[in-house]
Amino acid sequence: MSDYKNFKEFYDLKLVNDLKDLDQERKQVDRKVLLIGVIGVIIILVIGRFRGNATMYFQILAGILAFIAISVVSKNYRQNFKNKIISKIAGFVDENLVYTPEGTVSREEFTNSGIFQKYCNNYHGEDHFKGKMGKTSFEFSEVVGKHVTSTGTGSNKKQHQHLIFKGIFFVADFNKNFNGYMVVLPDTAERMLGKFGQSLQSMSSRGQLIKLEDPEFEKEFCVYSDDQVEARYILSTSLMKRIVEFKRKWDTKIYISFKDSKVYIAISMNKNLFETRLFKTVQDYNFIEENIQFLILITDIVNDLNLNTRIWTKQ
Repeated sequence: MSDYKNFKEFYDLKLVNDLKDLDQERKQVDRKVLLIGVIGVIIILVIGRFRGNATMYFQILAGILAFIAISVVSKNYRQNFKNKIISKIAGFVDENLVYTPEGTVSREEFTNSGIFQKYCNNYHGEDHFKGKMGKTSFEFSEVVGKHVTSTGTGSNKKQHQHLIFKGIFFVADFNKNFNGYMVVLPDTAERMLGKFGQSLQSMSSRGQLIKLEDPEFEKEFCVYSDDQVEARYILSTSLMKRIVEFKRKWDTKIYISFKDSKVYIAISMNKNLFETRLFKTVQDYNFIEENIQFLILITDIVNDLNLNTRIWTKQ
């Protein structure tokens, strides 16, 4: 892994020229987006002069079409930013880190983690990274998982989308062999409802509620497993401490599961990472620096959880 202290030098030598070219492209895209926006507003205002039950629907349709047009005219610019800038940043972080802008951690891995019980029938993602740090193979991407239901029939049929998860989904080889399953979830029930929340936790269909001796860990998380002994073997005192520190580092909801000798980590996040912007220069070091800071933060999960320290027979 590269030394972050050298990033400014890398930025000046490897990124600046590409960023200048992208800025020229951005200015052309900005003009097109502005034109589409003005035309869209005019059309919406003209439609608004007509009276009728369908007026609002036509205005909404015009807004949707304008949004689609903006997405189309800016698509190449956004792709060029990822291919020229984010791919180079990935190579700076680790020369073995493979970046696929339109790739994602598979839905099979997402489902296999067992973190989220609701059936995910609408799944997509982007910004897939795959690599190996020391002995630990890992991959991660941004993902959005939803459970979609429908009601009614024919023209009255309506779809209802229920968000399961949005954020970073990380999969890595764990440093201990194990056969069972364990999930570590945010402890919202006990925090909000006290002893009653603790009783609700014990009635979960996920398996046995595991009570642990680390008060700081218990304050943040609840743990379910199909094997108490193995759960305590996996969740060592040092790992519990690392998970608490990891959660505080991210300051968001963290979900973790251990299954098939892998660790799955879901980091809840609304921010769309590794994206460019319109109407602002991309030749802004702070803007580019933010991307590498996030990337280092995510790849550091291997170190945060000490996954390279192999235990006993695990190679």
